[in-house]
Amino acid sequence: MSLDKIYTLQTGTSLKISTMALQELIANVKNGREFTKIGQIRCVTDLYDYLSVIVYKGAIGLIKRRQKWLTQKNKADLVAARPIPFREFSNFFWRNLDENDPDGDEWIQLIADEGFYVQLSAVLDGLRATEREILLDKSIATDLNFQPI
Repeated sequence: MSLDKIYTLQTGTSLKISTMALQELIANVKNGREFTKIGQIRCVTDLYDYLSVIVYKGAIGLIKRRQKWLTQKNKADLVAARPIPFREFSNFFWRNLDENDPDGDEWIQLIADEGFYVQLSAVLDGLRATEREILLDKSIATDLNFQPI
């Protein structure tokens, strides 16, 4: 599974894991706002709070297959192709042990894949670099008696 790329599950459901909220966080941090939030991201799973899933095709079928795990708001968001928080979307695939769930099996395999973890690790590395850059800029400004922006 690749971030910000549309992927089609075997059942025909097309979706994307979006990093839009993460990009907004980075922009806000660079603009001098929300710096403390970036410091709270310590591991790959902390990034999940800044990821969302958008279903582009096959939402009705997904709703029928996962109905007992969805709220009315989830259903409306799926049909309207609105972002759903990553953790919340993953919870759609809770199931009974004897339940046949091709969507859930594939979703779990995709997000457990090493390639997905490597992508998230690269994003985390980028966040750390941004954090260091901002801290360095602030320390240089302090050393030069400038006020950070």
